[in-house]
Amino acid sequence: MLACAAAWCGVHCALTPFFVAVAPALALSEGIERAVWVGTVLLGAVMLVLGPAGRNAAVILTFAAGAAFWSASLAGWLEPLPETVTSATGSLALAGALVMGARICQAGACAECDDEEHADRRG
Repeated sequence: MLACAAAWCGVHCALTPFFVAVAPALALSEGIERAVWVGTVLLGAVMLVLGPAGRNAAVILTFAAGAAFWSASLAGWLEPLPETVTSATGSLALAGALVMGARICQAGACAECDDEEHADRRG
């Protein structure tokens, strides 16, 4: 399950820059923008919950703060700051939390990763 979520995360991260570049030309609605927010937050949350980083308070708080900041940006609560800046800041906080989580899941960092590493060697 974690490998599947990680694959979707990789696809999302690879396609998002293209989507961001094309989105203004497509004149998509705010509903689409909010749906992308929901999808991103759900995908990131699955990645955190399924991995060992889901038990790390700093990672969870960073992720939650990024999601809240990005949500506030989409709601217009951070005006007069430009939404392009505040939305990017929130999404970068989400990405930062996921990077922090990935750094936690390294051999020797937790028992779960050590068990997986030993299973891979045996299999």
